[in-house]
Amino acid sequence: MSIEKKKVRMNKQRRATAKAVRIDPDIVLTVKDLVKTYTIGNSTITALNKVNLTIRNGEFIAVVGPSGSGKTTLINCLGALDFPDSGEIIYNVDAKGMGLDIMQMTNKQHKKMRLNKIGLIFQFYNLFPILTAYENVELPMVIAKKDTKLREEKVKSLLKRIGLEERMEHLPTQMSGGEQQRVTIARALVNEPLIILADEPTGELDTETTTNIMKIFLELKNAGESILMVTHNVRIAEVADRIITLTDGKFTGEKKGGKSIDDIYK
Repeated sequence: MSIEKKKVRMNKQRRATAKAVRIDPDIVLTVKDLVKTYTIGNSTITALNKVNLTIRNGEFIAVVGPSGSGKTTLINCLGALDFPDSGEIIYNVDAKGMGLDIMQMTNKQHKKMRLNKIGLIFQFYNLFPILTAYENVELPMVIAKKDTKLREEKVKSLLKRIGLEERMEHLPTQMSGGEQQRVTIARALVNEPLIILADEPTGELDTETTTNIMKIFLELKNAGESILMVTHNVRIAEVADRIITLTDGKFTGEKKGGKSIDDIYK
């Protein structure tokens, strides 16, 4: 049996049952000794090497590093889009201290987590081209079978909040990159997740649009949202509460952020 097949079997066995553990109610997510490897031919690449991380309620954390440092792999593992080889990823699922390790969840539980507890924001937006801005934001609520009136109120409120109330009937192809990213942010928020995970959210945007997106992130943080953003842009990372450096799959440094938008461009 190949190494990759053995890893898949081990992951399935490990994810048979998710048992609740008690964690600090103020902690949204805790990650312990996370390891992720890939096999390419005869070589084994370690994308994440015993990564440890704790994110508290209302905290904005930026993880910085060059391409290939493991940033996207980290987001994919935390977002239950990919599965680590070992370690723990424990979410405070009821926001009161009941922690569940997504490493032990079934695929059905992973889908429920992504739908209701994790707000994912991607570099390339991942919007459905045949759906309007309104419909793209509404979709997670439709999948979650939320009430029609509630959906309408929530979606319109979010689109207004991000300044797109006049664009809600536009298709993605009729919007700029910044507008599409704002739709993605609204979609990530619509089911009121525990945390927002953003993978290079400004990677394809110009400086002015990047600034506007970061202002939205800061508004969300000030409203109590928890955010983990990975980026290669060290400058914009300075607005986060903490900036953690990821190098070759390891956290190699951490410093305090908290700068204003104006200060980072001085």
